[in-house]
Amino acid sequence: MPLNYAEDHSEYPLIIGLSGDSKFETMSSIISNEIAQNNIPEVIYVGIGYENDPKGIRDHTPTCSEDYKEYEAGGAKSFYEYIKDELIPELENKYNIDRSNNKTLLGHSLGGLITLFALFQDRDTNPFDKFISVAASFWYDSGSIFEFEESYAQDHTDLDVKIYTTMGTLEGGVMIASFAEMNDRLLAREYPNLTLYAELLERFGHTRSDFPSYEKALPYVFN
Repeated sequence: MPLNYAEDHSEYPLIIGLSGDSKFETMSSIISNEIAQNNIPEVIYVGIGYENDPKGIRDHTPTCSEDYKEYEAGGAKSFYEYIKDELIPELENKYNIDRSNNKTLLGHSLGGLITLFALFQDRDTNPFDKFISVAASFWYDSGSIFEFEESYAQDHTDLDVKIYTTMGTLEGGVMIASFAEMNDRLLAREYPNLTLYAELLERFGHTRSDFPSYEKALPYVFN
């Protein structure tokens, strides 16, 4: 919560972070620091944890790969709808949150994958207009996330959002190539209102790329 939060204050933007059980404290510190430096406005930050979903495999994956059937994979649609239809309305009723789609979703690894999945949902009902996807697991189920990008492009002529996305240069060939392919696809669509920033992080692997990316991404998507 903002330090000066009061019930009679104007409405705040909402940031939802994935992997909240392991990253909430660090993300809270990053957000507080960005606010203190006037890089972003005061916001309300909510983290979602996964006590009953090891590594977020069930809720973060858009399709059910044969290799992950034991985790009941492929629940991204249900998880996105839970956030959109249950969690956000409950938060808006409880706190002074901007009820427009002025909301941010951020995630790393499989969390970065479902962040992209959420990006490709219908804009009329999508609660998010800012997406921060770090080291997205493009490898999952042979790159099934590209099917959702294609489906969105077939039905829409614009993508009015801000996207900040990164990948470490030590990730490996498939991840880096998929990262480039996704960014190239989005730019080739020539969506008139898309704002996209993509960066390869030199000498970063998978596990360390999240927090440095978030520190740079937040000021970008809010300004």
